[in-house]
Amino acid sequence: MKKFLSLFVLTLFFSIFTYASEKVVYVDIKKVFMESKAGIDVKNYLQKKADEARNYIQTKASLIDRNNPKAMQELQQEAMQKQKEINDLQQRIINKFTNFIKGAITEFAKKNGYELVVDKQAVLFGQDKYDKTKDFLKFFDEKYQKEKPKFE
Repeated sequence: MKKFLSLFVLTLFFSIFTYASEKVVYVDIKKVFMESKAGIDVKNYLQKKADEARNYIQTKASLIDRNNPKAMQELQQEAMQKQKEINDLQQRIINKFTNFIKGAITEFAKKNGYELVVDKQAVLFGQDKYDKTKDFLKFFDEKYQKEKPKFE
């Protein structure tokens, strides 16, 4: 009887542990930023805005008298202002994009019954079966296509 009880408790312990471990998964957020349709669109948009600002300053630089210190100083100030605008835009877009990812992860976890989703960067070791990056990328791309959020 004691053996049976010990075996039962041991079996119960391992089944609970197995059940709990299947509810914890990880996602490579860096990969989501780099490979998702939304991430690619964000990168392309930010690159376009940076290129526009750079071209504007370069065009203006080609039109001013480089021997005029006041004009050069004004150009430098305008270039710094454009850089600040690009940095602010980048920060706003990344914040909105990050919030969209967080919402999508919450939705993905609830849909799949996951109790905990962690970023792969925080995982010291995890079996591949707990890596749900591909599944999340598919889910995230579909959500992005369906909702068409604006990150600007």
